[in-house]
Amino acid sequence: MDMLFKLLAEHVYLILFVSLILEFVALPIPGETMMAVAGVMGYSGHANYFLMILSGSLGTIIGMQLSYEVGRRLGRKAIDKYGSYIGLTKPRMNQATKFFNKYGPIVIFIAYYLPGVRHILGYFSGISKVDAKKFHIYSTVGGILWVFTFITMGYILGPSWKYVFHIIHKYGVILFLVALIALIIFLIYKKLGKKDFLIELKIQAKYLTPIVLLIVIVAGFIVNKLGNNMKAIDNVIYTALGLLLAIVLFLYIKLNLKNRTTDNLLVVVDYQVDFVDGSLGFSEAKDIEDNIEDKIKDYLSKEQDIVFTLDTHDEGYLETREGKHIPIEHCLRDSNGHKIYGKIDNYKGSAKRIFEKDTFGSLELARFISRSDYKKVEFVGLVSNICVLSNIILVQNYNKNIDIIVDLNSTLSGDKEINDTLHIYLKSLGVKVK
Repeated sequence: MDMLFKLLAEHVYLILFVSLILEFVALPIPGETMMAVAGVMGYSGHANYFLMILSGSLGTIIGMQLSYEVGRRLGRKAIDKYGSYIGLTKPRMNQATKFFNKYGPIVIFIAYYLPGVRHILGYFSGISKVDAKKFHIYSTVGGILWVFTFITMGYILGPSWKYVFHIIHKYGVILFLVALIALIIFLIYKKLGKKDFLIELKIQAKYLTPIVLLIVIVAGFIVNKLGNNMKAIDNVIYTALGLLLAIVLFLYIKLNLKNRTTDNLLVVVDYQVDFVDGSLGFSEAKDIEDNIEDKIKDYLSKEQDIVFTLDTHDEGYLETREGKHIPIEHCLRDSNGHKIYGKIDNYKGSAKRIFEKDTFGSLELARFISRSDYKKVEFVGLVSNICVLSNIILVQNYNKNIDIIVDLNSTLSGDKEINDTLHIYLKSLGVKVK
């Protein structure tokens, strides 16, 4: 390592460029420290600040793109072949891809500042087939900001950079733990919805408030007794945050074991603009709007749960199996056609959950119901012989003892023959038909 820093002093631009490429190939090179040292050289007048930013940024960008390409070309084949043995199944990898495409900028910008995480970011993104254009843009911007941060720190602070570097890393761990706690709380909120989250918060507050207060009081007492022993104080803070993290993680696991639910559930399937009067719409679809609204009002008046499913597609839909079967773009994310149609949209705020799905049926919905205590599940919406039927079959496969109900006045297909014969197929599946 000393040799590396000696070379840095003699060939700062070249070493920055090459070492940062190698860092993102996952070699154990202290990139942040090297950039800070290079910044100090600029502070002392031995190197040009802007050329260091340029060489460091180029090295970071090239290294990240190389690791992405290696993951995309080689890693995915290995995952497809052997991933199931370690839990990396295709559905899970696809979920990871969706998550990254949705939260990509935040993930990348944070990952650069986390040792160990940034080294695998490119490989993972390539393996999970994250959108290449998005990845290249976000990783380039994030990489330049990362390089700018540490070279500038050394350039401005000079020899005192080590102290600041230590402070950044120390509080970085604290911020990471706080962010992780906040993320888990957010996931609990997303799982329960606002109404049930507040109910659960009141229930858990009775038991957890004394525990949290005890942790805070004990931690404060110990910190006060330790005086100027900063290392020991840091350990106390880490321990307190670790305990809080363990508490919220326990709650998250507990809530995932079983959903808090009512006796009955109404599932409103894909009653969206594109299926009513959009790209796949048909005139009769509007006729069931009032019936669906009456169902929703009835369930809510009896304080029973309702959920929505939303057919949701991204760019590239026509390349999928479904896209080749139904070659018409529809329900594209964030488009007008993706929205819930008409008056029914007014009730999405009352839904216990909204399930976005990119296939006819929602596995997430079926699993949600399997972790619940519903006795009856009623389906309404569109299209009766495709998405409604697919969700019924999935729910049946996951839930053998639940009664499933369909009111033929609240679901339709654009095909009259299907509408006339649907009850036959539903009854053959054991569905109660109204």
